[in-house]
Amino acid sequence: MEGMWPMRISMESMHYYRENRKNIYDGQYGLGTSQGKSWHDFRSKVNPHMMQPRAITPHIVQISEVADEFVEKMRTLRDPKTLELPDNFKNELYKWALEWCLKSNLAADSEPQIMINCVHRMFDLMYRLDILPSMWRLYNTRNLKKFFRVLDTLNGIAIKHVDEARMKLHETTDNDTNSHNRSILQKLLHLDKQMARVMALDMLTAGVDTTGNIAGSLMYYIANNPEKQEKLREEVMSILPDKTSPITYDILKQLRYAKACIKESLRLFPVSIGNLRTMPTDVCIGGYKIPAGPFFVCHQINVLACHALITMEPTQFPRPQEYIPERWMRDNTEFPSAKEAHPFAYMPFGFGPRTCAGRRFAEMELETLLLTVRKLLFC
Repeated sequence: MEGMWPMRISMESMHYYRENRKNIYDGQYGLGTSQGKSWHDFRSKVNPHMMQPRAITPHIVQISEVADEFVEKMRTLRDPKTLELPDNFKNELYKWALEWCLKSNLAADSEPQIMINCVHRMFDLMYRLDILPSMWRLYNTRNLKKFFRVLDTLNGIAIKHVDEARMKLHETTDNDTNSHNRSILQKLLHLDKQMARVMALDMLTAGVDTTGNIAGSLMYYIANNPEKQEKLREEVMSILPDKTSPITYDILKQLRYAKACIKESLRLFPVSIGNLRTMPTDVCIGGYKIPAGPFFVCHQINVLACHALITMEPTQFPRPQEYIPERWMRDNTEFPSAKEAHPFAYMPFGFGPRTCAGRRFAEMELETLLLTVRKLLFC
C-alpha cells in the first residue's frame, strides 16, 4: 500500500531543523526526512552508486585497515587476567564505526568524541520531541533549542571534514580515469555537489550509533555461543588460511556462515524496532480502518511493522530466544529455515523503495570486522 513514493513521516523535528538551516541543506533534506517527489529525485540519484553490489568495492581496503587497527586496539584493552573488555567498550565500537578516531585515550573535547556524544544526544532529543508529548510544534521549547544546538555542533564538525575530503578528491579525481575505482563521495560529487554533501552528512550521522550497536550485539552473540564461534572460525580459515591474506570483494562473496551470523544477530537485536509508513490512502487492516495521513499536523496515524516483536514469535522463528545462524543457511536440514517465516517478519534494513541506502556498506563493515576479529585473535 505504500505506493511509488512511500511516506515515512516520523522524524518531524529533524525535518524542521533542516528547513531552518538553508545554509546547509538548501532545499535538499536527504533521505531520512524528505517525502514525495523531492525524496524520489534524491534517492534516484543515490541508488546507482550505493545499492549496486559492487558499490562497496573501492572502500573494502580502507575498511579492512580500520578493522585491523580496531582489533589490535581490542588486544590492548582486554584485561590481561580475565581477557574481558572494559565496561566502556561500546564507545570504542562507536569510534570504529566513525572510522577515523581509534587513537588511545581520545580526549573528551576531541572532534570525534564530540560527534559521538552529539549523535547519542540527537537520538535522545528526537525521542523526547517526536515520541513523548511535546509542544515544540507550537513554540520553541527547551528541548528543541537543545536539539538545534546539538545538530549545529554535529554538522559543524562533519561539514568541515566533508569539505576537506571534497578538496582532496578534487585534486586527485582529474587523474583518475577509472570511474569504477572512485569512492561514493567522488561519484556523487560528479553528479551534484549539494546532494553529495547532504548524503555524506547523513552517512556520518546515521552510521555511528547504528553500526556500532549492531557490531556490539554480533560479537556478544558469537562470544556466548562457542559452537557457533568454532563454525565461524572454520569458514574464516577456509577462505583466509593466512593471517596476512587481504580481505577483498571476492572473499566477502564467499562468506556464508558469517552472513548467517549477522542476520541472526539482527533478528535478536534489531537496530530499530520496525518499519513505519504513513498511509497514502485509507486502508483496513485486521478490521481496523487506518486513515490516510497526515490529516493535520499534530495528529496522524501511522502503520508500524514491529519486527522487534514479530521476529521473537515461535510461529515465525522456532526457538526464537536462541542464537541459531543455521536457520539462515540454504543447505540447512537440521532446523526450520528462516524462509518459512512471513517475508515481512524480518526487515532489519527496511523494505521497498525506502530500504536503507547504506545497507551494503553496513553489511560490508560488519563482515570485515567479523573476519578480522576471527583472523587476528583466534587463528
